[in-house]
Amino acid sequence: MVKIRINKIYQTCSQRWKVASEICGICQQGFDQMCASCDHPMKCPPAMGKCKHAYHMHCMQKWLENNKVCPMCRAPWKFTKSTE
Repeated sequence: MVKIRINKIYQTCSQRWKVASEICGICQQGFDQMCASCDHPMKCPPAMGKCKHAYHMHCMQKWLENNKVCPMCRAPWKFTKSTE
């Protein structure tokens, strides 16, 4: 019989945002990564619009400084509640 001995166990975890798209349409980074304004992925939540398009919150905030429409479909931008 073979005996197996476990010396150490390393725990890992991962998180995923509940969004249909996998990347931000503005910065082209995945939602599992962060935008250029952030220092940690958990500080960079997706911003979802009524049109169902999602972007990093900080990318969308910068976009809205000069535009009032969705970057993808050009519908007037309105936030829906945050995605968790």
